[in-house]
Amino acid sequence: PTPILGEVGHSFSENMLVAAKGNRSMVAEQFRIIRSNLQYFLQKKEKATILVTSTFSGEGKTYASSNIAAVHALAGKKTVLLEFDIRKPKILSGLNMEKAPGISNYLAGKVDDISMLIRPVADHDNLFVLGCGPVPPNPAEILLDERINKLFQYLQSNFDFVIIDTAPVGMVSDAMTLGKFADCTIYLTRQSYSFKKQL
Repeated sequence: PTPILGEVGHSFSENMLVAAKGNRSMVAEQFRIIRSNLQYFLQKKEKATILVTSTFSGEGKTYASSNIAAVHALAGKKTVLLEFDIRKPKILSGLNMEKAPGISNYLAGKVDDISMLIRPVADHDNLFVLGCGPVPPNPAEILLDERINKLFQYLQSNFDFVIIDTAPVGMVSDAMTLGKFADCTIYLTRQSYSFKKQL
């Protein structure tokens, strides 16, 4: 049987990041429980890369990955959130951050210094984001570029936790391609939305 990591209730907050300093709401606590449960799957590793995916759009990948990143940052872990749904990026807009050069620029060879692309998230200590950058015309192929290995080597060397928000695995191959870099994959389903047969 597949282990269940946790459940997250509906949040009525207008902010995407409910896992914030001083927030003890039910949903924020549920993300803290998920952080604790993750330690069992990661065998209490001090550093880890976690991939978040689901079957198709609308199941909560961006929301979940953002808050999973935020709860690790709250625990004092230097955490970077990757906007790797390069077909429909939503993280920067959800965090009210302006679009900027990002992953696609690096993979296309237009930027060489990865550190220049990583930005801190305002009012959230230890939390950083690496945006998608311009949506490329060939998303599946760009993920096969050898520069992606260097990207993850850099991130895994400089951050405690790397959280990958990726495209739905039921629709495109991106999550499969990125899976080799992850220590753990979180697969989301949404009540009254996801289909059992998709699982």
